[in-house]
Amino acid sequence: MAIMIPEKPRNFDPASQEGLIFNALALLPEDYYVFHSFRITDTRDGTFRESETDFVIFNRTKGVICLEAKAGQVRYENGCWLYGSGIPMHNGGPFNQASANKYKLMRYISDGNMAFVLEKCKFFHAVWFPSVTNDRLRNMTLPSEGDKTLVLTKEALADPKEFIDRIYALHLPSSVETKLSEIECKRLVREIFCPQFNVFPSASFEADLKKIVFHRLLDEQAGILDFLDEQLTAAVNGAAGTGKTMIAVEKARRHAAAGERVLFLCFNAQLKDFLEENYARDLVSYYTIAGFACKICNTVKPNYDELREKLEDYYISDSFPYKHVIIDEGQDFGIEAIEETDIIQLIHDIIVGLDQGGTFYVFYDRLQLIQAKEMPKFIGDLDCRLTLYRNCRNTENIAVTSLRPITERKPKVFEGTVKGAPARIHFCDSVQNERERIDSIIDNLAADGYRDVVLLTCKTEATSILSDSVNNGRYRNKYLFTTCRKFKGLEADVVILLDVDKATFEQENVLIFYVGTSRARIKLEITAILSDDDCKEILTSVLNYQGKIRRAKKDFAGALNAIGCLET
Repeated sequence: MAIMIPEKPRNFDPASQEGLIFNALALLPEDYYVFHSFRITDTRDGTFRESETDFVIFNRTKGVICLEAKAGQVRYENGCWLYGSGIPMHNGGPFNQASANKYKLMRYISDGNMAFVLEKCKFFHAVWFPSVTNDRLRNMTLPSEGDKTLVLTKEALADPKEFIDRIYALHLPSSVETKLSEIECKRLVREIFCPQFNVFPSASFEADLKKIVFHRLLDEQAGILDFLDEQLTAAVNGAAGTGKTMIAVEKARRHAAAGERVLFLCFNAQLKDFLEENYARDLVSYYTIAGFACKICNTVKPNYDELREKLEDYYISDSFPYKHVIIDEGQDFGIEAIEETDIIQLIHDIIVGLDQGGTFYVFYDRLQLIQAKEMPKFIGDLDCRLTLYRNCRNTENIAVTSLRPITERKPKVFEGTVKGAPARIHFCDSVQNERERIDSIIDNLAADGYRDVVLLTCKTEATSILSDSVNNGRYRNKYLFTTCRKFKGLEADVVILLDVDKATFEQENVLIFYVGTSRARIKLEITAILSDDDCKEILTSVLNYQGKIRRAKKDFAGALNAIGCLET
């Protein structure tokens, strides 16, 4: 049986009887290739062209035949080929069509860097009239472009090989003979007649698509600023991933575009550096609160008492250099040194009390209260307070995992948000095993095309299992390694959360887990050293697991909306 490509005939007009011809050509021996409905499309000189050959027959030792099938009623009169309906054929008739397609195929092969084939392979064209018998063909007078030797008739339906080989046996004026090697034959099939490729999206491409969705969702979330346009002060609360920082950046951009100076305060030095690097504007000044104190007081270390005195001078002299103040990570400004001096409230009074149209906005997350013991008093004193609920950073699965240990509330997501793959928890039985697993995860991520990968420890840099393997904040001289605390407010495509153990889920530490996991946009990998007893205790005391615990580690991962991976 011939090699039929495709294995079943493509869609065709039933009147053409191509299905009947397809089945007949399948009777050819296995060294024949038959390509049904072979299309060639190209553009030359700005013009789009396409052609379709009903069948292309190829044999490595005999050559190529471009075959047109005409089963319905056709006739030729007054120099014109006509369909049975009397409509002229636009392609000049079956012989001209087959011949033209033959030359198009030859040019296509040449353009495909296989011009050598034209010197080692015969090319023919032919027409098959399956409703015409041999006897009738002998009595027909064909137009000048039609030669009866190039015609297959009804008899060929029973066994086409004799008729096909008769055409192959013809000599060409160029004296070309078919003598292709097996390698050349395979190349012709794989590169010209039936190329193979796999449009399988890489992981990095998937990440790019997800980012496009996230940016769209963030644009929708930023619309809250339009709603607050007339509001001079506001406290905006939101869980991780709700877009607080980016909305704050957008607010700063709008003021700067209007020619107004903005003081943007945050707590995390890495977040400040990120904002300066990616969202720098002439009229926007990014500072940590500690850095702002050093700048104003011209000191090496922050002195908040002295900062208060400087701010009071600004207030009295009406000389504060900023019209707008935006505070991100507002929950962390409740540390004792800041609260006791009341400097944030004083900044608020400077901006609002001068009644010059300045604004004072605070963005915060109650669940990320990991630097201070209590929420800052000034947040509760602001008149306008609202909460963002919809996550536009994380995939839905990551958002669920990050919240599970601290609340039973499911995250709200935008319609059309990315579901994403569940987080994976890699259970390791030793520190060495965890190190090896981290390396394996990194290697697999690199192979999948992920580049934005961050390693976050739930401990400190000094107590992490990677403490002796990090140089200048980089693991393997490439991947950022830091603590969950220091990476708060930032994000990465992939987060590898390490040093997870039983203590991670204790009340005083569990918010660290929330902060770390919620930094992941696309993919979350967690490495943990947890025994079955540890998992059982966390399930019952932290995750409020109600079911019967059969396989502790698997049930623990499932309770966190994750996939458990046992490593040995």
